[in-house]
Amino acid sequence: MSSIKAPPIYKVTAYQLMLILAASLAVLMLSGWVSAYSLLIGGLLSALPGALFASRVFKYRGARAAQKIVKELYTGQVLKLVSVSAGFALCFIFVNPLNIVALFSGFVLVHITGVLVFVRISKPDRYNP
Repeated sequence: MSSIKAPPIYKVTAYQLMLILAASLAVLMLSGWVSAYSLLIGGLLSALPGALFASRVFKYRGARAAQKIVKELYTGQVLKLVSVSAGFALCFIFVNPLNIVALFSGFVLVHITGVLVFVRISKPDRYNP
């Protein structure tokens, strides 16, 4: 068993989901239902596969688990790519009407938010060493 602390992946996903819900509510008031649910779907298409990937990759820790970690990296990435592409395909087939700009905006917004929140959370506090 390793003493290496796991990264805060669930906090990152929680921040992403809170942001996309708040943004969808704001868009609902400004632009209407189609843009709001398109933004929400795009955000979920980024957040959920990202959480799946992170949960698989950070299942193991330590030098002894290096082979398992690499295996989970590849497996997690394949699952993430398949789920994102299947999600977009299903969205384009079954969701009608769909605001494509809002869909991709939600996807990019949540992806960028995840990166920024992870950097912010994992950065050591310089006032509390």
